[in-house]
Order: sequence, then C-alpha cells, then structure tokens
Amino acid sequence: MTDIRQHGFHPGFGHAGSLAAAPLSVEVLSHAARYAYDRPPSVDIVVLESADAMTPYLDSIDALARSSTDTNPQFESVTLAASMEHLQNGGTTRIALVWSEPGSDGRRLLLGVFPYQAARWHFGVPLPVWSIWEHIHSYSATPLVRTGHEHHAVRRFLGFADQSGAALVRFPLFEAGGAFDAALEDILAERELGFRETDRHERAFLQSDLSEEAYLSTHIRKKKRKEFARLWNRLSEQGRLELSVHDGGTDPEKWVQRFLTLEAGGWKGRRGTALKMRPGERAWFETVCAGARAQDKLVCTELTLDGRPIAMLTSFRGGEGLYTFKIAFEETYAKYSPGTLLMLKGIGAFLSDGRTRWVDSCAVPGHPMIDHIWAQRRTMRSLSVATRHRASPMMLSWSAAMTRLAETIRGRLRLLYNRFRKEIENDQAH
Repeated sequence: MTDIRQHGFHPGFGHAGSLAAAPLSVEVLSHAARYAYDRPPSVDIVVLESADAMTPYLDSIDALARSSTDTNPQFESVTLAASMEHLQNGGTTRIALVWSEPGSDGRRLLLGVFPYQAARWHFGVPLPVWSIWEHIHSYSATPLVRTGHEHHAVRRFLGFADQSGAALVRFPLFEAGGAFDAALEDILAERELGFRETDRHERAFLQSDLSEEAYLSTHIRKKKRKEFARLWNRLSEQGRLELSVHDGGTDPEKWVQRFLTLEAGGWKGRRGTALKMRPGERAWFETVCAGARAQDKLVCTELTLDGRPIAMLTSFRGGEGLYTFKIAFEETYAKYSPGTLLMLKGIGAFLSDGRTRWVDSCAVPGHPMIDHIWAQRRTMRSLSVATRHRASPMMLSWSAAMTRLAETIRGRLRLLYNRFRKEIENDQAH
C-alpha cells in the first residue's frame, strides 16, 4: 500500500519566524509510489519512510552521489536502503530528498540527501530535535549535496526542519572543511542562526605521493619498522605469507562469508557482537557488500598464510577515496599482530592503486594501532544548529552541554576498553 501525504508546511506553534521565504511543499511516501518511476517530483521535499519508498529514486540518489564534492558511501542508494531495512530497530528514520526549483521543462534536479531522525525528547526535554542519522555502523554522516548547489540544499533542509517544528537540528560526524561544511557555515551566518560545535576530532588518514618505502621511512620510526619486519619474518616462517587486494574474486559471497566467520571466531564472537551473530547486522553487511561489488566499489584486502586468511579488511570506494570499514584477524596468530601487518603492508597497495587518491581509516580518534602507521589525519566535526523555535536557544545550550558530557564519558570508557583489550591480547600472546 502506498501512503502519499502532500502538503505545504507552515510555521507551527512556538516559532518566531521561518527559514524559508515561502512554505516548502512536501510529499511523504511510506512505500514506493508507481507514478514516481515515470515523472520527477512536483514538490520541494520528498520524505521517504522506508527502504521500499526509496526504490523510484535509487538512480537519482546515485547520480547525486557521483556529482557531490563530498563522498559518503553510507548515504548512497545500496547502503542507505540496506540500513533502512536492517538497522532501524523499530526507529523512525526518514530520508529527506531535497529538489531544485522546476526547470523550463518542469523537471527538478535532486540537490541533497538528508537521512534524519526526529526525536520528540532530547536529553530529558520534551521538545522535537532532528538529527542526521547515525547507526551502529556509521563512519560518516556527511549529507550528500550536489556540487554547485550546496547552499540551496542546506537552506531548504533547514527550512524544512524549521517549518516542521524542530527546536534543534544536529549534524553529527561530518567532514570538516568539505563542501557541505562550507555551505552550512555560510547559511548559519546568512540566517544568523546560533550553533554549537559539540565535537571535533581527527582520525587516521592515508594520502601521499610517496612510494611505500619512502612513506614508511618518512613516517615510521626505524625501531618500529624493524619490529614490524621481525614480526613479518617470524610469521613467514609458519608458511607462505601473502597480501592481496581484490574485488571479491570470482565468488565474492564466499569471501564475505569467510570474513564473517573470521570475525566471529575472535573476541567479538565471544562477546556476541560479531556481525555473524546478529541477524539484522549480518543481512545489512551481506547486502552492502553485494551491492558494492555490483558497482565495482568493494575492496577486499587479506593477509593469507598458505592460502588461509589470517587477517581481512573490508573497504568501500567513495569517489576517488576508499573507506576502510571493518577488519578481522585470526587470534591464534595474535602475537604476530596480523591486523597491524595487513594495514602496514596495505599502505603500498593503496598508494599504488591508480583509482585511489586517499584512504580514510574510519577509526576512532587516538586509535592505538592505525594512528601509529598512517600519518595523515582527516578532521570530523559535529554541530547542533538552532531554528526559529522559541525554545531553541535554551535547547541549543542544554543539548551542547549534555552531548559533550556524554562524549567525555564515552571517551573514558573507550580508553578503559582499549586497555582491557590490550591486556587480553597480551595474555593470548603468552
């Protein structure tokens, strides 16, 4: 059944004004509408409430992704649809498709993709707060916006949130210094909207014109390089040790299953957090990998010993970049640090790949392994933005304070967790 609700939003109760010069027309689809396959939308905003509702717009979303200066594989059609299908856990995620004004032929151009959640409560306060969607496997929440139309896309999305009654709009985990960031800053200044930066951090990043040997000698201390060489040589004594980078080979589904099995065989399996042990997350990962392979965007890196994988890395292409999503390793060989050796040896493979200009580790800040072998950094930031809602200034201050407190607590817990994990690995190595 198709549920179509079309109307123009007007400033609601509690608003002091509107971000939009005129009410935006909005169409809400709970499922795929047959007419949407045959004609462009006749509204400013199309809101999709399910993966099925995305179906008529998959090609438009991917065309927008190809034309966006910022990249984010997680908001491209395959991954976004899989996330809507498998990772909502009963949530209320929506996707706002922001369209241009109609041209002379009546057609509109897709300018922005903004997946978001509209919560009725936020840190104990009963006010509506919108947040760009993050889920358990998010490594980026940078909205996709069309190159040259970033300001129009951001302006319309903020206008939509304002007219819908949101007291606050949160933009988490987006690339600092990118096209979206620049447009957002400009619109905030233009509209004189208050905002708070709730997080800014760096994560390991790989980008260099150096050869593998030059990169290692430039960025890794000689003592550390000798230690890595010793580990490689010791591991090589166990059998034929090889690193390979491919697209999944002749049977990519088999590669994905090997990866899931390898991950489940370690500490994540013992804790019950491995992808293989969580049906929804497993289905999501399998779907995303299959879709990426079909679009030539799946990159599989593995370290094998006599042909058997002892470390595996799944990555996804985004434009000219690569996002390293998840790594797994055989804990029997933990004393040789196979995961670290894979990432270290991968430097040469990534730098020599003509399709790859940079690689984002997608790691947490201060990661105990990758931060020491990849020298460059990508800055990520999070902003909370006020609307015209009368309670917005109060909500902005409260949300920023509570968000920073929550991040501080999570950061301390992460440090304790990393120490605990290191102790476990040391115990296993002996």
